[in-house]
This record gives sequence, C-alpha cells and structure tokens, in this order.
Amino acid sequence: MSKAENRNDVNIKIGERIRHYRTKANLTQDELSERIGISQKHLSRIESGYHNSHFVTIMEIAKALNVPIDVFAEDLGENANAELINIIVSEIGDMSSGQLKMIRDNVNVIKNYDVR
Repeated sequence: MSKAENRNDVNIKIGERIRHYRTKANLTQDELSERIGISQKHLSRIESGYHNSHFVTIMEIAKALNVPIDVFAEDLGENANAELINIIVSEIGDMSSGQLKMIRDNVNVIKNYDVR
C-alpha cells in the first residue's frame, strides 16, 4: 500500500488545520513537537495526514497552540464526523476510568465553549 493510500480526508483536513494554527503561532514543527513531547517526524506525519493521531495528542496540540480542540474537527461533514468519532472511540477504548473521566470533563468544557 502506498503512502497516499494511508491518508484519508479527515486526517488531511485536521493536519492542515494544525499546520495553519502552528504557523499562525509562529512555531516550527520542532518547537511544537518539543512542547507536546512527540518527535518532529511524528508531527510532520500528522500535519501531512499520514498519521491517525491519538485524541490525547490532538488535545495537547490544541493546548500548546492555545486554540479550542474543535477547530481541528469543525465542518468536516457528517461522514467525516462519524469517522472521527470512530477514531476517538478506538483510541480511548483501553484508557483507565480516570482518563475517561478527564475526557468526559473536557468534552463538557468543549460543548459549552462558544466559538462564534
């Protein structure tokens, strides 16, 4: 399977949005990856849409860029949202009850955040 086949529309759009907010914050990939504790190569693959990143990593990126996490997922369309939900569910399946509570708390904060 070629690298292009590993990409999907959701990952590509999220990656593009991460790159947009990173450059808007005047950060290099090295600087952002250091802030969130991943390699520059890993961040590059996320931004290019080749990596289906963990939800927690996306949360850390949003925090480091000082943007609400939903800016990466808004307006992706109904099918894309379903795919994104499936990705999140697969990523949180083996988390502890404490970690799941933290995610639930974050979801509640995000739902109450006025992005208008």
